[in-house]
Amino acid sequence: MVHGMIPLGSCTMKLNSDASMIPITQTNWANIHPYTPKEQTKGYQKMFEELEYYLTKITGMDGISMQPNSGSNGE
Repeated sequence: MVHGMIPLGSCTMKLNSDASMIPITQTNWANIHPYTPKEQTKGYQKMFEELEYYLTKITGMDGISMQPNSGSNGE
């Protein structure tokens, strides 16, 4: 982010800090193929289930949404 322009909308730059972008760019786990069979993604499923669990406990809410803050995060 400090070495060039980000060709995305202003909502993305406001909502997604550089620190939050680092984990989603880690090549050892961020590049799962979109057509990977579900039975081969058990580790990812467990990770998301645990994240949802901890976020509900931390926030005191009944549930959370894993939907991105902005549309470009899902691209």
